[in-house]
Amino acid sequence: MLKNKIIHLLGFVLLLLLIPTFTNPASAATGNNSMDTAHNMGNWKYYLPETTILPADQNEAYYKFTASAGERLYVQSTYRNEYIGMKIEILNTGNNGTTPINPNSLTPFIYANVDATSSTTFYVKVSRGTYTGDMYFTVSVLDRIKSSSKEFSFTGTASNAGNKNLSLNGVDSSVITMDLTKDTTIPKKAVVKSVTTRSTQSPSQGNVTHKLMSNQDGVWHTATTSSATSGSYNISLQNQLYVAKVWSFKYNAKASGASTMTNVRANISYEYDVTDQF
Repeated sequence: MLKNKIIHLLGFVLLLLLIPTFTNPASAATGNNSMDTAHNMGNWKYYLPETTILPADQNEAYYKFTASAGERLYVQSTYRNEYIGMKIEILNTGNNGTTPINPNSLTPFIYANVDATSSTTFYVKVSRGTYTGDMYFTVSVLDRIKSSSKEFSFTGTASNAGNKNLSLNGVDSSVITMDLTKDTTIPKKAVVKSVTTRSTQSPSQGNVTHKLMSNQDGVWHTATTSSATSGSYNISLQNQLYVAKVWSFKYNAKASGASTMTNVRANISYEYDVTDQF
């Protein structure tokens, strides 16, 4: 009986010793010290980061991955404070790694950006810097472009005196504004993908058109689809308008009677680069 218990105990101990062998990620190094021996990540979307061990007698580690046309990515390597001068580069674009991110935290990193203008294989080189001894780090590839949307409110009331002369062009209202330059919820360099406006008009009228302007371009954009309560604009990423600007609003009315617009809001869909936030 005692003998069986000892055998079971020894078996359990052996299992515990073997668990790290099965659970630890495989090493992506050693031996990937040239472009010819670059560690193949395959398609970046399906790559799971592995620990690289850069031996003390080697100065660089190389990797390669594939990306599709239009993908905008960043390649990052984990970094430790003692890895002074460590650098990451995308070889066929010449992009250099930046200074370490969060150098006083436990999880800093360095990175390099890359844009795939066509389906391409990219090579990555990580250089050791001045550190001596074995180095341990992981290299990963991430999508750096994100999208979001948010609704913002204009300040004040837009007033329209009415189209007294019955002009075919109608009459524009007074202008109200919203200043988004200090809105910290907007990611840095966020660019407008699309924008709509909505509001409350009193009294409600027909033949009403919303108009919107950013102080970045100083152009009044007329809503392509519009009503007394809403407007949709032909504004896209091609306009390269930043969200964090001063925006102005007015509306055009063809009715002869006076009116006002209150509770004017703009729903802005935008995209931003994650690396601009570092």
